[in-house]
Amino acid sequence: MNKKNQLSLLNIFIFIFLIYIIAILNIMAPKNKTISEVENRTLAQKPVFSVENLLSGKYFRDFEDFFADHFFNREKLVKISKGITSLKGIKREEEVFLVGFDGQNVGGNEDTGDKTEKPEDTAEGNTKGNLLILNDTVMELFKFKEDKSKLYADMVNTVSSSLGEEVTVYSLLAPIQIEFINNEKYKNLSDSQHSAIEFVNNNFSGDIVAVDAYTPIKEHIDEYVYYRTDHHWTSLGAYYAYTGFAKQAGHEAVPLDSYKKGEAPGFLGHISTVNPSEKVNNNPDNVIYYNPPVITEMKVFYYDKETGEKKSYNGKVINKTYVDLDQKYGVFLGGDFPLGVIKTNAKSDRKIMVIKDSYGNAFIPFLTPHYKEIYVVDPRHYKESIVDLVKDNNIGEVMFLNYILTTNFDSFMNSVLNLVK
Repeated sequence: MNKKNQLSLLNIFIFIFLIYIIAILNIMAPKNKTISEVENRTLAQKPVFSVENLLSGKYFRDFEDFFADHFFNREKLVKISKGITSLKGIKREEEVFLVGFDGQNVGGNEDTGDKTEKPEDTAEGNTKGNLLILNDTVMELFKFKEDKSKLYADMVNTVSSSLGEEVTVYSLLAPIQIEFINNEKYKNLSDSQHSAIEFVNNNFSGDIVAVDAYTPIKEHIDEYVYYRTDHHWTSLGAYYAYTGFAKQAGHEAVPLDSYKKGEAPGFLGHISTVNPSEKVNNNPDNVIYYNPPVITEMKVFYYDKETGEKKSYNGKVINKTYVDLDQKYGVFLGGDFPLGVIKTNAKSDRKIMVIKDSYGNAFIPFLTPHYKEIYVVDPRHYKESIVDLVKDNNIGEVMFLNYILTTNFDSFMNSVLNLVK
């Protein structure tokens, strides 16, 4: 056997040996992982065998996805791939859509329609939609309106004046994801939220305490602080905002590792339902929640739709019923309601009322170690005087916690003002 043939046989042997080793490693690799922390998405699970799935080909397609998601050392390989892709001169092909969507967090008066279209290469001025879909991420766009922002500040001032000097009033405006993307071409579809928040804060009376949630979120923007398929921040994003509040309110922020962590994988948020991108729907989010380190009891109050009678039921700060449901963001407080009263065994006599949209839901669990009682008011549904609520329960602190788009909606501001008449 000549030297050339020997080298050929050696190459064949090495090739077969490597395939054998990789096969063994894949067989031995654990298959019970459900979440990719690198990609922030739910991994495909082993498909259930059935004759119908076998004949249709679905079983093998699903098994292929399962195998790809559980390949040996996959997480490290994905990290390496992302590092290479981020090198200068290597660009991914972008999938971009602008989508009109009439389903914002708080509701408004504007008719956005339901058109879907691709933006032009130059994104300047092309704001026909109010959702931007960039690859596997859906983001709301923000348009600064000075007159509306001034009305929002005036609303907070009016409530503060009605409550009196003895009540401390905080305002936290949560920024949305598009503010922090690196792609300037698409970022410019949205107005500066930093400037908008600054404008609102500058129009507060001297009694209002403005909470900076923007800076701590920006400092951690490379972490999983926003969902990709939903317009809300994640509980981690809410936690970083809470650290900003803790500084202003004189609290020592509780370390995140003091909370028991839970997960609800496979979450496709509400705004993902209007998108034309398969990349979004094929990469669901993982809802991570943190159980408070104190004992909590929660009572939820609502109004009977037929009689208008005020009724109540026992709620939960972390409602694990939603872990197995589609609306997994409901794990935080159980969703939206007119009024919720949370009582804790925290070593504190302080009481706070939070006037909020649904961004507040993921935030409020982090308040539980600091307050004896927390009153959660959603002005879109509550019908009674918040002034009386504060006075009757000796509440010393009130926080407005809403996301930035709330400053554009008259309906939300009018709802709040109706509660102080």
